[in-house]
Formats: sequence, C-alpha cells, structure tokens
Amino acid sequence: MSLRRMFLPTAMLLLIGWSLSSAGAQEADKAKVRARLVADTVEVEPGSTFWLGVHFEIEDGWHIYWRNPGGAGLATAIDFELPDGVVAGPLRWPLPIAFTQSEGIPGFGYEGAVVLASEVTVPEDFDRSRPSRIRAEVSWLACKSVCVVGSAELEESLAKLSADPVFRTWDRTLPRVLGEGIPLFTLTTTGGLAGGTVTHWLRWRKTPKLVEWFPDPSGALDVENVRVQTRGGLTRIDAAVRRRKGAEGSTDDLSSLVVVTDEDGGRIGWELTVNLKNQES
Repeated sequence: MSLRRMFLPTAMLLLIGWSLSSAGAQEADKAKVRARLVADTVEVEPGSTFWLGVHFEIEDGWHIYWRNPGGAGLATAIDFELPDGVVAGPLRWPLPIAFTQSEGIPGFGYEGAVVLASEVTVPEDFDRSRPSRIRAEVSWLACKSVCVVGSAELEESLAKLSADPVFRTWDRTLPRVLGEGIPLFTLTTTGGLAGGTVTHWLRWRKTPKLVEWFPDPSGALDVENVRVQTRGGLTRIDAAVRRRKGAEGSTDDLSSLVVVTDEDGGRIGWELTVNLKNQES
C-alpha cells in the first residue's frame, strides 16, 4: 500500500473526488445509514460500569469513516449527554477497513455495520428512582459515488435500556494492546521526527496473508508516503513524518493500528505507540 498523501487540509476534504451538488442532495433523502442507541446491560446499578454505543447499519456499497478518515473524509462523531455524575469514557473504535476513493485517494472506515461505544461509569450515589435519560448527538459522512452528511439525535430512558445482542461479539472487533496475551509478532522501530521517516519492522510467528497499517489522526503531525511490504514472516512499514506547519500539540508520539488478516479471512489488530524522539536514526 502506497499512500501519496495521508492527510489533506480540512478545506479540501469535501472537494476531492466527490459530488455534493444536487445529486448529493437527492441522495440525502434516502436513508443510507441508520443509527440507534445500544447498551450491554439490562439494569444500571449504582457504582457499576456498562457499555453504551451507537449501532450503525450502512447500506450496501456505502461506507462511513474511522477516527482517521484517510486522505479525504470526515470522522464519525458521537457526543453523549448523560445524567449528572454518569461519565462516558473514550470512544472505542473497531478495526477499520481500507478503501480507495475518487482520484485514488485512500480512505479508512466501515461498511455493512459497526458499533462505536464508550464505557460508562455510574456513581455510587446514583438514584435509580429518579427519571433519567441518555442522549447522543451523532454525525457521519456516508460515501459511495456521492457523499451525504448524516446526523441523528438519539434518546432513551436509562430504565428502558436492554442488553443488545450486538455486544456479544463486539469485543472481538476491537484492537488489542501490544503485549497482552501471546504476541504474534515482535516490533522494532527505527527513525524519528528528526530524520523525517519512521520504519516499523514486524517479525511474525506465522506468515500473515495481509498486513495493513492505519495511522491515528494527529493535529500536529503529517504522515505521508506510507508503504507496507511483507515477505514471508517479515513486514516493513515505512512512513514520512513531519510536524505540520503552524500546528499546535505534541509531536513526541506516533500512534497507529497494525491489522493482520489470516488465511481464513479473520482480522486481528494491535494498537502501536512509538516515541518519535527516542527512536534511533
């Protein structure tokens, strides 16, 4: 996979290879994406935690976007509004897929269906007798030959939550943390911000069918010219990295996902974080 440009200026995102004119407006009248609130619990107890999310059902041939949409696109967004004292953690994103958009621009996202969810913490003094509601403001960009901006305002009573079956296998779609369980590969990283390039070397215990790399979005870094090469049990991932001109924020760390597909079509991913200052040049 060779990406000529991983991130583009925001002003260009809706201009490259898309038709958002009258044709897009006509498509907007059709429900390309359906969104609904889902939870993994039947009863919210004081002092408990549970998963709360949005289940997206996406029409065949269409896609929505991961937290890093790729060369063009808009990340799917969820903003939860919860009762006082009830707190939602960071949104958990299942493994994305890669697709090619107009003009050969790479994109990262989801097709078919996906659940984006947060772990919710309920305080010990939570009063279940008081009526409480949860709300979610959701927005997405759905694309095929045209792109349609979609949104939904979802609401439900805490007392009416039910354990949705989508959570039975949801955890299998999430990336793993490197070092948990039996490692399937060893990782060595060279390069850094000073030299302008980073190289990940992954040595696999078993030869993979396909290896993909998805850099996390960064407000301070540009990640470009990505190349993934696998030969036998060794994968080399090269990327050019540089501080974005005029950007604020830390450039110390580069976070990403590496995803491997096995011979049976199963996909497993790991979260990687490397310090760009500490790598050898």
